[in-house]
Amino acid sequence: MITKEEYAHAIVELINAARKDCGASRTCAQVLLSAYNGDAFQLNITELCNLDADLYAHAMVVIMGRVELRREPHEFIKNGAAIFDELWKQWINYHVKNRYKKAGK
Repeated sequence: MITKEEYAHAIVELINAARKDCGASRTCAQVLLSAYNGDAFQLNITELCNLDADLYAHAMVVIMGRVELRREPHEFIKNGAAIFDELWKQWINYHVKNRYKKAGK
């Protein structure tokens, strides 16, 4: 069973990575936003292959924490609603309505 503290720590670690401009950023954002609102953002699980061992472990804690604790990730961090709103805007191209749009259409 994932503790609230483990869940919160993993959320913060993924937020830090999602805010960077690195290869893992998109995957970390997808994990977080999917846990936040799975109707709007959906994780392609093969993207987890882009994570190093530490980020993969944090991603799995977020996924398990969301299921086991049945609470959205923004509830576990200070200024969570604002932070997740920022992530939503930053990663809007991965919203389900935008994700598979073809260029020029």
